[in-house]
Amino acid sequence: MNLPLSEHITNKMPSGLIMLNLEGIIIGHNPASERIFEGTLTRNLRLRDLVREAQTLEDLLDRCLKHGEVFTRVEFNVPHRTGIDKRIGINLSPITDSSGTTEGAICLLSDLTEIVELQNRIKLQDNFAALGEMSAGIAHEFKNSLATIAGYAQLSTTEADVATLQNYAREIQKESQALAHVVTDFLNFARPVKTSMHNVDLTELLQTAISDIRSLRPGDYDARFTAFSPAVIACDPTLMRQSFMNLLINAVESLDAKGVISVSVDSVEERGHIQVLIEDNGRGIPSEVLPKVFVPFYTTKAHGTGLGLSLVQKIVLAHNGRIEVQSTEGKGTRFTVTLPKS
Repeated sequence: MNLPLSEHITNKMPSGLIMLNLEGIIIGHNPASERIFEGTLTRNLRLRDLVREAQTLEDLLDRCLKHGEVFTRVEFNVPHRTGIDKRIGINLSPITDSSGTTEGAICLLSDLTEIVELQNRIKLQDNFAALGEMSAGIAHEFKNSLATIAGYAQLSTTEADVATLQNYAREIQKESQALAHVVTDFLNFARPVKTSMHNVDLTELLQTAISDIRSLRPGDYDARFTAFSPAVIACDPTLMRQSFMNLLINAVESLDAKGVISVSVDSVEERGHIQVLIEDNGRGIPSEVLPKVFVPFYTTKAHGTGLGLSLVQKIVLAHNGRIEVQSTEGKGTRFTVTLPKS
């Protein structure tokens, strides 16, 4: 195979470069690739033997060589002498001659270890921040209820009237039940989501949810629904309905029972996905609150647990989807749920 690559160019490249023949065997490489693999890279070695996910890389290379597929930044783990794997990104492209016949493949490598470590540190910091927010929310609920219980208990020690004592006891019981609900909600949220997947028409599911909201939360508002394309997905219908109901309840509450809620469903340019938009023209979410709307137990509502949107996000993620929110204070809020098609 004639591979007219200038060594002057490849030797100066900061990224690793490996040339492979039709059997996936290394027939050439540059110094940067040697640094990435730290002396384990030699000619006549199979590329798959350098990574832990050998079969995955073999399958990708087979598709590259036989069908001309190109793969960009596929990540693999590389054994390292410290005992901690390196993380590398691999780009695979076929090499063809003037007639279009595949002669081999070119593999570009980048060492992602430091980037991955930084991402993990940031993720850990975000997790700690979220844990702190959640803990603060739980502590707030407990502190309020315990203060109430302690207050009524203290009053009971000097109260002789039976009717008044019974009233104190009822208040203590009510706050105790509120604490029990917080604990139950937390345990339910912490429990893994178990899905029972079926093919579901989101158009029907959303229309039903909107009808139910009108009954559960009556008011002088308009709820509009538009379906731009078929929307059949594989999902757990009970959990998905629960998610949309929570989003619709939030929308109604932000309207103060007056205004417009717009719900739409459509295919998106991102191949194989359905997008559901739930918008309202209500009071919106303050900019300082917006980053925290999915944090468990964070709430600005007087009687909210702060678990509604957290649970919605958890359910959407369990369906390999994502949820995003945009809001302008005084103008309204939009939730975008993106889910894979069935």
